[in-house]
Amino acid sequence: MGKIKEEAGRGKRSRPLHRMYYNSPIGKLCLEDDGEALTALYQAEALKPEESLKSDADMQPDSYSCNHQDPLACQESELLQRACEELDEYFSGTREAFDIPLHPQGTEFQKKVWNALREIPFGETRSYADIAERIGQPNACRAVGGANNKNRILIMIPCHRVIGKDGSMTGFGCGISAKEYLLRLEHLPAEKPEKQDAQDKESEDKRSEDKDRKDVLSEAELAYEYIPEEEFYGTGKYNIKDYYAIPQERRVELIDGHIYDMAAPGTVHQFAVAELTFQLNLYVRSKGGNCRVYPSPIDVQLDCDDKTMVQPDVAVICDRDKIIKRCVYGAPDLVVEILSDSTAYKDTVVKLCKYMQAGVREYWIVDLKREKVAVYDATGGSRAGINGADINVEDENEAATNEAGTNVPDGNRAGISSRTTIYGMDQPIPVRIFDGDCQISFDEIREEARRILNPSQEDE
Repeated sequence: MGKIKEEAGRGKRSRPLHRMYYNSPIGKLCLEDDGEALTALYQAEALKPEESLKSDADMQPDSYSCNHQDPLACQESELLQRACEELDEYFSGTREAFDIPLHPQGTEFQKKVWNALREIPFGETRSYADIAERIGQPNACRAVGGANNKNRILIMIPCHRVIGKDGSMTGFGCGISAKEYLLRLEHLPAEKPEKQDAQDKESEDKRSEDKDRKDVLSEAELAYEYIPEEEFYGTGKYNIKDYYAIPQERRVELIDGHIYDMAAPGTVHQFAVAELTFQLNLYVRSKGGNCRVYPSPIDVQLDCDDKTMVQPDVAVICDRDKIIKRCVYGAPDLVVEILSDSTAYKDTVVKLCKYMQAGVREYWIVDLKREKVAVYDATGGSRAGINGADINVEDENEAATNEAGTNVPDGNRAGISSRTTIYGMDQPIPVRIFDGDCQISFDEIREEARRILNPSQEDE
């Protein structure tokens, strides 16, 4: 088995030196090298959902040969020629292990997982839990799935040999049909879902579509928290249809085409959401305004497109036309997120940018541990008003503050036109969309957080 070479740099892909294509039974594959080792082996063309793979009997030897018909893309090298020869032998059933040196590019954790994948013997499978145990991190099953999903050297780093704990097929870069084909090639049974009786062709097509959707979701469930930070701003492949296909008992968010799992909120988190909702509602009702206050979970189709659906902890919407039956369609006026360790980067960077760019007027990040509240004011001197109408007020010329140690990025430095103020929880905090007339007290929230999160501070 070829050795995985160490790379310089972390999580960044170097430009390939050579590239060529290879026609395989599971579709056209692209091979790349850096002059010393293979850096990529991935699907060059996505198979159409209606296309099925050729059966073993239909495959001819010339199907395995290298593709020389595209001279601009076929920048051959001796190493890539050797890789194609080894793939020829693998698909013809005469090779079980590969000798080509590999240079996978990813994080240290991902490389640990990929090394473990290469230790799975030909003709055997492992579960995500097995791999997590193998690398000494038994609680990282979902992180292992995320690393599996990021593998760019298919077949030679055999992520197709990882299946669900119950023996079910899970996601694969070339599709579930390709995964089943590779397992059959390695003399392993590929588990098939039970077929339902077909009434007509339309119902059969519907079941096929549902199966494809489940295959998509098996990968989507593994996405959150294992996407490298530098990739957060890229547009993912998922959409609103994928979002609604996920079972309702699972809480997720869709941001720019990426699906992020959401951990169940803790008791202090829920208390803070309830208390903030209560105070905001109390103010709105006392003024008889049109604004509506929604606690989580509430779907917000932030950009009014099919790539983003978020669930803010608290949202205030003063334009009732945005409130439709299935969700809030458009940017709320005020959004509050309660910070947690698992969502810190998403809330303070990814969502900060999304909310401001989408037109959220005011964004609060509540840090219960540090007893701080970061307020991002993007109203530009304009307030929503209790009835939703804009109120022009004189700019208060508050200096934006960003206290050391709070780990909250300034809105301007994040590329957003906003004024940032950091408050302690020992003072009422004005709601700027209501021109500061509404003041939120954090006394009860602070005491509850101290009692549960920092019990030593309870009597201070």
